[in-house]
Amino acid sequence: MQATPSSDRFLSILRAHGRAFLATILGTALLAAAIAFALPNWYEAESTMLPPQDAGGTSFGLLTGIIQSAALNQLGLATSSTPSDVFGEILKSRTLNEAAITRFGLTKVYRKKGSDRTLKEFRRHLSVKVNAAGLLTVAFEDRDAQRAADVTNFLVAELDRFNVETYKTRGKRLRQFLEGRLGDVEHQLTVAEDSLQLYERVNKVVSAADNEAARGMADILAQKFSLETQRSFVSSYTEPGSVERAGIEKQLAAINQEIGKLPAIKKEGARLTLAVEVQRKLVVLLTAQVEDARMQETRDTPTITVLDAATPPQIKSRPVRWLIVFVATLVATLGCAAWTAANLTREP
Repeated sequence: MQATPSSDRFLSILRAHGRAFLATILGTALLAAAIAFALPNWYEAESTMLPPQDAGGTSFGLLTGIIQSAALNQLGLATSSTPSDVFGEILKSRTLNEAAITRFGLTKVYRKKGSDRTLKEFRRHLSVKVNAAGLLTVAFEDRDAQRAADVTNFLVAELDRFNVETYKTRGKRLRQFLEGRLGDVEHQLTVAEDSLQLYERVNKVVSAADNEAARGMADILAQKFSLETQRSFVSSYTEPGSVERAGIEKQLAAINQEIGKLPAIKKEGARLTLAVEVQRKLVVLLTAQVEDARMQETRDTPTITVLDAATPPQIKSRPVRWLIVFVATLVATLGCAAWTAANLTREP
């Protein structure tokens, strides 16, 4: 096969500059290797945890969810849809991050001017992920393997401490709120019972308070009162149109539709009997809610389950030195090839 002018030209350039090409490629590879081995090692420590899977099954319904939402509101974070997402947002919050920076003296380590730059550098080395199964993973990298593990475990511990304190604080606030409502309902119950007794004495009748219709209507009215109580509490810390308030309003609308279908009560005795039944149910309901809030206020149990605590990693996470050398060598080779191709287009 006869050589073409282009191939002759290519061989001519290669013979003329082959040594220079080889020197360039080898020099680049050696320089990349020197730089790669001069780079410090970074180690990444990782911890995996399992947050609570539900809101706790309290009689207040969304009690725990309300407290978690209030916690995020305190941090200025958006409400997330699952406990794992909520805890992930808290782990990335400025409050916890700055606590770790202070605890381990990372301001001196990073040597950044100002707290904002130090925080930004800290977050560059922090990773928080939630997988499809709901497992929450937090990882932190540092040049010191032990410090990487210590910072990771510290963040997990701070998350649990923050959650416990939040439950206690919000539980106390909720208990006080519900105790006020309970006092009002107990007073209304006394008034309703007195009115019913007066009606029975004057009319010399005994009203039946245990019929099915009265109990059914009392249940629905008690549910409405419970939702209104939740709305009132949520409104104390959320803006109009929030997800929590919108959900409660939707439930209230459904309850009001059911109430609209109830038959009208014309007899005075039946109305008084229903009023007493409703207030009694509300007393029972609010008493249980107060106890739930009191349990939240006094709880000191862990809020998360740590599946894998962070340990000092023995293998570095970066730099990947062979990759640095390979990429640098490849770039040098492609550069030489591009220079050769450019010269092929020139007139000899």
